[in-house]
Amino acid sequence: MALLEQLLSLLTLGTLILAAYGVGRPVVRALKVTEQDVLTATVWSLAIGLVIWGTGLGVLGLVGGLNRPLIVAASLAAAFWGLGEAVRAWLDAYGPAKKVAGEAELFDDDVAIRSAPPEWLRRGVLILAMVAAAGSLVGALAPPTAGDAMCYHLELPKRFFDAGGLTYLPYHDNSTFPLLVEMWYLWAMALDGPVAAQLVHWAVGILFALAVVVLARPILPRRWAALAGAIVLLTPGVTNQMTAPMNDVALALFTTLWLAAWWRAVVGEEGRGWLVLAGVAAGGAIGTKYLALAFGVAVATGWLWMLWRRPERRRSLVLGMAIVGAVAAGTGGLWYARAAWHRGNPVYPFFCDVQGSGVMGAAAKETFSESRLPLGRGPVGLVAAPWYATMRPERLGDRGHQLGVLFLAALPGLLVARRLRGLGTLLIIAVVYVVLWYELRQYVRFLFPIVAPLSVAVVWAWMEMRRFPPRALQCAVAVQAVVLVAYALVPLHRGEGAWAVAAGIESRRDYLDRHEPTYGMATLANVLVKPGEQILSEDSRLFYFDPSITQEKVFRRACHYERRVKRPEDLSGELRAAGFTHLLLVENTGELGEMFDSTLARLAEADPSVERLAQCIARDADGGERRYRLVKLGGAARR
Repeated sequence: MALLEQLLSLLTLGTLILAAYGVGRPVVRALKVTEQDVLTATVWSLAIGLVIWGTGLGVLGLVGGLNRPLIVAASLAAAFWGLGEAVRAWLDAYGPAKKVAGEAELFDDDVAIRSAPPEWLRRGVLILAMVAAAGSLVGALAPPTAGDAMCYHLELPKRFFDAGGLTYLPYHDNSTFPLLVEMWYLWAMALDGPVAAQLVHWAVGILFALAVVVLARPILPRRWAALAGAIVLLTPGVTNQMTAPMNDVALALFTTLWLAAWWRAVVGEEGRGWLVLAGVAAGGAIGTKYLALAFGVAVATGWLWMLWRRPERRRSLVLGMAIVGAVAAGTGGLWYARAAWHRGNPVYPFFCDVQGSGVMGAAAKETFSESRLPLGRGPVGLVAAPWYATMRPERLGDRGHQLGVLFLAALPGLLVARRLRGLGTLLIIAVVYVVLWYELRQYVRFLFPIVAPLSVAVVWAWMEMRRFPPRALQCAVAVQAVVLVAYALVPLHRGEGAWAVAAGIESRRDYLDRHEPTYGMATLANVLVKPGEQILSEDSRLFYFDPSITQEKVFRRACHYERRVKRPEDLSGELRAAGFTHLLLVENTGELGEMFDSTLARLAEADPSVERLAQCIARDADGGERRYRLVKLGGAARR
């Protein structure tokens, strides 16, 4: 039974991939800009298909039309169409009529042949990348337990799907964020479940690596360009996120394609069809995360650089900027319009009145907290940022999201490398983005959008290393080989505890009992809490709870209910008036693990009308021990 569940999730992933390809391929064919490159056409077809599906489900959610039969029927129809499109594309590229032309195309670039990477290098790096991808697949086949997924990336799609539409959740800070990727997770859960949703992000990681190859192809010789994509799959933070349903890798996918299409249109001067593709990718990026707006500023800087260097193209460059902006707004603007409607601010909680009151002002204070800037502000911290991001990533969020030492070790080689057309422009954009990242939010995983240009730069550094003296070259190759092998093994080590469930030997329920601290209490609450009743929870990991559940810290930050509790017995009346019937209390009973605010627990313990229903002890990912208590509020709502 457990193995069948895993096979069904993999089959669901295949269905979603074909469905995305089926709706994206006709769009790419109509633009007529990628027909000579099968890989580029495939990558763009999948990316555009994902944008169309995510946006379409968002629109469907706005009108209250999210229901399983409709989504399943549309997905199967699109998947069969996508299968036909895939067969047609294969025949066009490799059929009998194209065989001679295809063979000739392989040998029309003498420079590429002469500068091909050594076979041992090409095969070795690609094999290591496949090992890393396989290791991350093992983790992706385990039931999701990532904290952000439990409180946001999976929790919101689940609530929306249960409600049949994109309902407004005033006490959920993330409910009006850009939710394109979360619509993919809703799509996967409508067909199967959370493991399928997690596999979607794994597949997005593979697509990200292929997108880097697409970016590198007009800049590097083709066989070297493939190594740039392999470097992505050997970046520890990327393979880590491929095992969890989050959105940072998806953002990197769209920013990479945005940059690739922009380079073709602006630097390569290859036609306006690329501007449309750049606009779609930009729309996908801004529909994924607000951080894409900062990347847009960086790309605009690259545009200004081209305006300064090529004044004779000023009119076409300005027109191109307008085209990309219009297409991006039409593609990703849905989420900003929704936020403006509900919050009065299209980029909530940014640019709220930090001194304001209520949920918006409090969220803004937390967003702009100095804790988000561990390196502070100033030139010294900015210069030190690459070192900290590489050697001390835990200070910038989490060691699991590190970029690794490869970039810091290889990129200084560019100081002695020859100039490569187009690479300088990519690096300028990357530098501007890093400056914006440093000023806004210093989380290492928010640096994923620069992995693509840095990977291209590393491959160019490798190519230039061939000019080193023999012994120096051997030392450089040995050091970097050790690094790459280690990074290929990281996903295998990280997924060590998931092999049994990935292979279908261990059940998903047993895995969750051991790895997800809220699962045991969620199982109890799903039985004890009746439909229509609501829980106020001290824990933010809410995904496995079926009843309506709200984060206590957000609710308290918005209305400060605790200030109105003058007597112990007032608590139940205050919270019942807000619609709550139960409380989920949690405390860390060990020396390790997350610490929880005890405001609600302290008030509940003093209220004599509160009824204790269930208790559960669990261990968290940090090795700490948590005690969960489910209690029922007594009395009637306070008028």
